[in-house]
Amino acid sequence: MGVGVYYKGGNYIRSEVFRAQPGVILLAEPDVEFIREVRRLFPKAVIIGRRTAHQQPLDNPRQRGEAFADYVAQLAVPTKGLVDAWMSYNEPVRGGDFAAYKAWDEFQVAFAQRLKNQYGIDAVAGNDAPGAIDIQEYPQYFADAIRASKYFGIHAYASPKATTFREPAADWYVLRYRRVHDALEAAGINDVKMVLTEAALVEGWQRRNISAEQMAADYFWLADEMYKDPYAVGYAAFGIFLDPGQWFTYQLSGTTVLDYMRAYQPPGQR
Repeated sequence: MGVGVYYKGGNYIRSEVFRAQPGVILLAEPDVEFIREVRRLFPKAVIIGRRTAHQQPLDNPRQRGEAFADYVAQLAVPTKGLVDAWMSYNEPVRGGDFAAYKAWDEFQVAFAQRLKNQYGIDAVAGNDAPGAIDIQEYPQYFADAIRASKYFGIHAYASPKATTFREPAADWYVLRYRRVHDALEAAGINDVKMVLTEAALVEGWQRRNISAEQMAADYFWLADEMYKDPYAVGYAAFGIFLDPGQWFTYQLSGTTVLDYMRAYQPPGQR
């Protein structure tokens, strides 16, 4: 169980993360000092780093991938050993654009190899929009990127109008990572460590007549499910924001969802 943090840091954000006691933490555009504080507070957590790309071009993919690795390294190198792996672009392609698939794969390979070979830092592949890429398309088009990276990131969301993760079609939505994993294994892409770098309801939970207790129960359920899968690292709930803006309905900061998260006990420890 974990959280995504979408602000550079500061005392308030640090205290909100501390309330949740997460085992997985995604840090988006964090300050160096905030990374150090989070690692000090959570020495055993899996920490994923992300730098923001306001535009995500895929022309000249190898050069773009290497250049973005150098950009990430500006923050990753001063915090080397504190962050487990770094993302590149976020949700850059849409389903059926096979030319973009090819470029995206080449970009990710170049990104991961540059980070690892030049800086000794690991990468997270994937992080595509939920359901944008068909399950069988991952081994078909993205095998090289997945093999080049330490982790494979999935964005896990319920179906578009769902008010709970625990819907009848959960295996096709929030638990879709299992079907992707099975497809990778069948194609000979083995031992892939999967992390859900975003997990939420499609339309969020605030202002949808969903209580904090209900939302927390969904996150408990997802954590219980992921404990069944030895290849699953965990998830980062979306998300903690200082000023959420358009993401207000996803906001976990300032709510008791974080306190419920802190009380979570894994299966076998209850």
